[in-house]
Amino acid sequence: MISVLSTTGKYSLQPSLMEMHHSSLEWLSTTVLWKQEVAFFQKLLDRYSPQLTSPEDKKRISHFQNVITYYGGELIDTMRKKIKGHEHRLADLLQELKSQDHEYYQEHGELLEELSAFMKTFNAFKSEFFGFIDRAM
Repeated sequence: MISVLSTTGKYSLQPSLMEMHHSSLEWLSTTVLWKQEVAFFQKLLDRYSPQLTSPEDKKRISHFQNVITYYGGELIDTMRKKIKGHEHRLADLLQELKSQDHEYYQEHGELLEELSAFMKTFNAFKSEFFGFIDRAM
């Protein structure tokens, strides 16, 4: 299999494919950051949740714990696998010397939409979470 990162004389990347490749690499990097953030959120929750004892606070702690577990243990890893698979399909396109594959372009757009939607949800979660933890600090 041809690596997307290697240089050979067998193919040339169209600018749009190169942009998609760079986007995919950026997305992978972002998922690493999200995993680190989720680990940090868990540490904050572990540290400050004992100080929040009201029944409403306990419900919110449980909610935050469930979201952190879901994001860190499943959702972000699933997105990483999708992105890596997307990159492998790009390498396959290059191996076959194809410059056009409409399915690949469609998949790229769908991944972009999925990641953008998650980013919006994740940012809302962070805002809500930090507001909650701030009360205990």
